[in-house]
Amino acid sequence: MFIIEGIISGIIATLLFDLFQITLTFSYGIKKAKWDLAGRYFIGVSKGKYKQEDIYNEPEEKNELFIGYVVHYLIGVIYGLIYVIINALLLNEPSLILALIIGFLTVLGSWCIMMPCAYNLGLFGSKIEEQKKVLVQNLLFHFVFGVGLFLGYIIIV
Repeated sequence: MFIIEGIISGIIATLLFDLFQITLTFSYGIKKAKWDLAGRYFIGVSKGKYKQEDIYNEPEEKNELFIGYVVHYLIGVIYGLIYVIINALLLNEPSLILALIIGFLTVLGSWCIMMPCAYNLGLFGSKIEEQKKVLVQNLLFHFVFGVGLFLGYIIIV
């Protein structure tokens, strides 16, 4: 049962994350994640290339956008499973606080893996001109992801 609950929680959280990003893109012009580049990175990882020097100028890969979204949702499902399992082991009912903690911890994947390795933007985006703005936006998106973990879990419990 944990598996289905975790999968649903992770999918709903990731979907909410994406919808929130799209809303902010249309409302305020905030750049949304480039899942095609994420797909290009993970295609490179499958070929043994773990660090990109200039992914923006690398040749396009077949189905990179699709692969980027698949990996994005798989990672969301993994976090959903982690949330549901920890929640079930430690608590009697779904916890928003635990979901928010996990949501905030998930941003470390972006800051410590994707930014430096995939996009060559440095650890915590240290090479980005507007670093603080980007980090705050990332925290906001992952806060919404945490809320989505909770909502996804309470829908099926």
